[in-house]
Amino acid sequence: MYRLIAIDLDGTLLTPAPQKRITPHTHDILCKAVEMGITIVIATGQTLQVLRQVCANLPLSTPQIIENGAVVANFADGRILYEQPFPQEYILPVLNTLHSFGFYRAYHTHDCVYVDCDTPRARTWYRPPIAPPVEMEDITSLYPLPCIKLVGVGEAETLREKRHALENIFAGKLYVTQSSFDLIEFLHSSVSKGNALNVIAANLGIAPAEVVAIGDNHNDIGMLRFAGLGVAMGNATDEVKAAADYITLSNSEEGVAAVIEKLVLPTLK
Repeated sequence: MYRLIAIDLDGTLLTPAPQKRITPHTHDILCKAVEMGITIVIATGQTLQVLRQVCANLPLSTPQIIENGAVVANFADGRILYEQPFPQEYILPVLNTLHSFGFYRAYHTHDCVYVDCDTPRARTWYRPPIAPPVEMEDITSLYPLPCIKLVGVGEAETLREKRHALENIFAGKLYVTQSSFDLIEFLHSSVSKGNALNVIAANLGIAPAEVVAIGDNHNDIGMLRFAGLGVAMGNATDEVKAAADYITLSNSEEGVAAVIEKLVLPTLK
């Protein structure tokens, strides 16, 4: 029997851009799962503001995973329960390395996201009333402002190859992951969605075998491997599908609802 479902947001729970919404059917299935005793945890690389905006109508009562696991927060009141800041000694090395690799850069703090001037799609990253990122002429001038993570924005065609190179450069120092077709993220070495999910499940007395995790990108692999049932979306990358136990439909086909209906709800009857 499953007791907890961890679900990625973009590319998984949300329909494709530009709508990026939770369908009524998926909403109803999640509510039904909660009514039957399932705990829902959203595990996202997004900010708490975005999570609370997009998932306002979901019955989320337990801590939620924000910023790829760097932050764990209460959904209802926004209280931060856990936070692992980015190591300050690596801020400038990462920013400079990203620049040398041809990336635009983003600097995530608690209160604001700063980006290089002319960063692609930066002005449409967030929906009102969430403020857009602040564009900077020299993003390195923010140092030593504390941050949660640093992000590179690049071309989809070369991002995976560059990610492998950057993983090698910062191996043992930072967690380097890909959260979208054009985003590569750098976080504290102890941070990941999988590690955060492990802590939340343990605190709730839920064993890994009782966990379902659903995702579509590299940053979801850790939690898929942790869970008793790791589910890749039909639109997931090949490396995510290779790490999964099951592949569901795509996010345009309500893949989250489909796998819950097929493999989770029947175990609760």
